[in-house]
Amino acid sequence: MKTRTAASTPRSAGITLTEVLISILILGVGLVSLATLFPIGLLRLRDAQRQTRSAYLFQSATADVESRGLLSSNSFIAADLLNAPNGFNPWYYSGVENVEYNPLVQDTPAYGADPFAVNPNAPPAYISVGASAVSSGGYGLPFAYDPLWRYQTGYYLDPSGQSTPEARFGAGSFVTTTTSSSLLRPDPSDNGLASAHGLQRLTNFNRVSYTNAQGVVVPIMPSAAGIPSTFVSPEDVVLQEFSNPNYNVAFLGGAVGTPSTVVPDLSISKDLNGYPTSTNDWRFSWMLTVQQNNTANGAAFEGNIVVFENRPFSVDNGVVAGETVVEGVFGASTNVLPQGGPGYGAGADRTVLLRWFATQPDPIVKVGDFIADVTYERSQNLVYSRFYFNTAPPTLPLLGVPNPLNKGEWDNLPAQRCFWYQVQKVTPAQPDPALGPNFRSMTVYVNRPLDAKTLLNGSGNPVVLNAALICPYVVNVIPQTFFVR
Repeated sequence: MKTRTAASTPRSAGITLTEVLISILILGVGLVSLATLFPIGLLRLRDAQRQTRSAYLFQSATADVESRGLLSSNSFIAADLLNAPNGFNPWYYSGVENVEYNPLVQDTPAYGADPFAVNPNAPPAYISVGASAVSSGGYGLPFAYDPLWRYQTGYYLDPSGQSTPEARFGAGSFVTTTTSSSLLRPDPSDNGLASAHGLQRLTNFNRVSYTNAQGVVVPIMPSAAGIPSTFVSPEDVVLQEFSNPNYNVAFLGGAVGTPSTVVPDLSISKDLNGYPTSTNDWRFSWMLTVQQNNTANGAAFEGNIVVFENRPFSVDNGVVAGETVVEGVFGASTNVLPQGGPGYGAGADRTVLLRWFATQPDPIVKVGDFIADVTYERSQNLVYSRFYFNTAPPTLPLLGVPNPLNKGEWDNLPAQRCFWYQVQKVTPAQPDPALGPNFRSMTVYVNRPLDAKTLLNGSGNPVVLNAALICPYVVNVIPQTFFVR
């Protein structure tokens, strides 16, 4: 008789160490992928917030400019109270030249405490030319309409001890206590003077009162009190309860503390008229870079609404904070047409070479940032000698050269301009291959064809230096045409 033995109990299936490691690997990859979504989400949220605020400011700016008549020539009458000898001069006033001028279509080589004058001691017959010359081509001069900057900086002394310097928008020079230094290398076409004087920074609001030479106190323009509510987008207001002790103290005019570190500063201060007002955290603000469409008719202006985020309002060592100006070679290339030059870079319609002294810190330029071609020759005499004619040969050959790749247009014009471009690609900063270790450069590629190009010699070096503005605080530039009623 056979006996059956009990079947052996099978062993339970277990998880091997290899399987555990593979599971951890898969889980880790998933967690890492999930973690990367958070910073990407924050970046997208920031971009969405910027676009939303820019849309609000665009609508606000367009409505304010047209409804308030901010660009009306009549609004600039008696606006330059800080430099006019009697405090109520019509139009703007140049103290060095002792002339009045219309800043929408005229400029002057010397104005107030101007560090950019070619020769402040030149005879009036020479320096008064700028104040009487109008812009070429029938257009007005491009300018920066920027009341908020002057409102915030107010009445101050520059490093040389002079009051209310021009602080032109996108200027490539600064003044020190003894000399005027340039942020750009010497321009071979004009005894070392580059076309980097910057746009006139105009405002028809003056914030501060002062005592003029006749001992008369010039009062604050009452309309200046509306600048903060016009040119900024206040952050969302966090309401405080009436029982908040800080609120009660502020209401009674006492000292005020910040209710919380995570909400905007709601301290109560006084406005220009002495009335209590809340303190807003300004994050987004706007200004205009525009020019009159016709020097004979101020009914229309063409330009851009420039939106800033966390824009600084100060002057550091004579340089306006947040406005770095370097040499810009617009259309940089070693392949120049016509061959042998002077001409323009072939296949470089969106290429910009940025170049600066190696002793300066490398500028911060990122994809998505905006740069501007702020080439601006303020003297019309030099416009003709540097952009149209060459005064060295007796035959006066044209400095402007037709571009065979652009229907024979003179792409180096106009001599005064402000063209904005958004950066799409950036190469790392490095020692400049053309000028050697004393200079550094980077190449950026922009989002649209260049409106003006740098005139190049046969080896691809600039004939006339152009200026590029780098401002990392600009988050949007919106083209717009403004009509003045």
